[in-house]
Order: sequence, then C-alpha cells, then structure tokens
Amino acid sequence: MKSYSITNDINNKLVIFLKKRAVTVLLLAFIVFMVISKPSFYSWGNITNILTEMSVYGIVAFAMTVAIIGGEFDLSASSIFGWATVFFISITNTLGLIPAFFLTLISGILMGMVNGFLVSKVKLNAFVVTLATMTIIKGLTFFYTGGSPINTSNETLIAIGAFNVAGITLTPIIFVIALIVFILILAKTRFGRNIYATGGNYHVAKLTGINVDYYKFIIFVIVGFCSALAGILLCVRVQAGSALYGKDLALYAVTATVIGGTSLSGGNGGVAKTVIGLLVMSVLFNALTLLGVEGYFQQLIRGIVLIAVIIIDTVIKKKNK
Repeated sequence: MKSYSITNDINNKLVIFLKKRAVTVLLLAFIVFMVISKPSFYSWGNITNILTEMSVYGIVAFAMTVAIIGGEFDLSASSIFGWATVFFISITNTLGLIPAFFLTLISGILMGMVNGFLVSKVKLNAFVVTLATMTIIKGLTFFYTGGSPINTSNETLIAIGAFNVAGITLTPIIFVIALIVFILILAKTRFGRNIYATGGNYHVAKLTGINVDYYKFIIFVIVGFCSALAGILLCVRVQAGSALYGKDLALYAVTATVIGGTSLSGGNGGVAKTVIGLLVMSVLFNALTLLGVEGYFQQLIRGIVLIAVIIIDTVIKKKNK
C-alpha cells in the first residue's frame, strides 16, 4: 500500500513537471529527432544560423512580451521594422552610419509614441490603433522607397556585418544584452513591477496610485524602439532595406511570447520564458527548411501553431479561474 502511494506520488509529480515544462520537453524531443534524421542540423554553422535568425526577431519579441504583460500588444511592429530598414540604409547613404543609427531609433520611438498616445490618452483600442498605424507606416515605407529595395556599399557597415567570434555575429551578442536588460527591468525595478500590476488588473493598479496611462504609453515606445533596433541589426547583416522585410514579425513575436508561457490576459510571464518560445519557433522553421518544406507551407504551419497556443492559453486561463 505504501509502495503504491509512493509510486502514485511520483506519477503526480511527473505529470505536474510535464505540464509546467511541456514546451521545453517538446523542444528537446524535436531537437533529438532532428539530430537523428538530419546530421547537418547540429553543425556549428547551422547552430549559429539559428541563433542569428532568432536574435533579430527576438529583440522585438522581448518588447512584445513586456506589452503583453502590460495588457497590450502592437501589430505595427512589423511595419516599423520594415520602415527602419529602408530609413537606416537611406540615411547611411546620405549622412553616414552614426546619424542613420540615431535617427532610425528616434523614428521608431516617435512611431511608438503615436501608438501610445492614441491608446493611453485618447483611449482607443490597441488592436484598432496598431492595425491602422501598421497600414499607414507600411504605405509610408513604400512611398519613401518607390516600392524598391535600397542597398548600400558603406564599408564600415559591411565590416560590422562581417564581424564575428567563432561564427557568432554582433546580432546574437546584442540579443543577449537585451535579454539581460529586460530581465533586470522586469524583475528588479519598480517600473517592471508596475507593468505587471497594470496588466494584471488595470483598475486596481490605478486605485493603488500607479500612473497606468504612463505605463500603457511607454509599452508602445519600447516596442517602437526595439522594432527599429531590430531593423538596424538586419541591415547590418544584409546591407539592404525593404518595405517587405519583417512582414511576419508581429505574428512571430506574439507566437514566441505565448509559446514561452506569457498569458495573453496580461499580468504574468517574462522574457526568459520567451527565449524558450523563440527557440521553439526558430528550431521548428529551421528544421522545416532542412527537411525541404516549401516556404508557403511553413507560413501555414506558423498560423496553425499560433492558433494552437492561443487555444491552450485560453483553456489554461479558464482552469485557473
């Protein structure tokens, strides 16, 4: 009888562990499958490629995580990213690299401020606002470029893009720095605690004296800044800009955030969890490419994954009520 109780207790603990770590277990299982079926998957070149691909969108995913924790999300991240690539390359070609860097970041911040103002002060719905600004910014980008990609031959930018340590480029390094900064802000500062409080219960947070409008505003500024920064990092890699770059960025960032365990209802989660979601997304689509799956079918799978995680998130939220 005692033996049965111990076994039952172990089984219960195992079930609880698997529920809490289901995504991590799934990721590890998928990696094992790819290692066995495709030896090229675990080559150092492919690993660094996964890290680099993950890092560009990952920085925006961190900002999106903060937005979702705060009870909001931003669809315009994709368009700000595309705008940043063409604006950065254009200014690099005319004024130089340093002015291009700062002016591009400022433009991303300003776009985020517009979103933040309309949501926090005018009290418009974030979905409607960012859907509208997404379209406006995309149109502005096409107008700015005439619908054509922009290239650069700036030698300094090319040299920065070629910089690497054991195959690891500048982008993953900045990604790790961003991860540390976001973790510290959310876990160790009053700003971070207030973001959680604002997303957890807007009205209670307001009654406790938190300036919730400010935090709603700053959420969109952070997304705008990170989207512009990510756009610059892509330019460092490819020395080109296009309005079509990053068209799936917002979808990718939200999916990675939710897969990582940050609830769409707001008030909980973290960027460390988002890293797991990013790994799942990056490993999955890298594997699909290695397996020869067509790009259009990968888009289909990405949509299915997003719907699946939203359903799971909804079910878990209902069970916890």
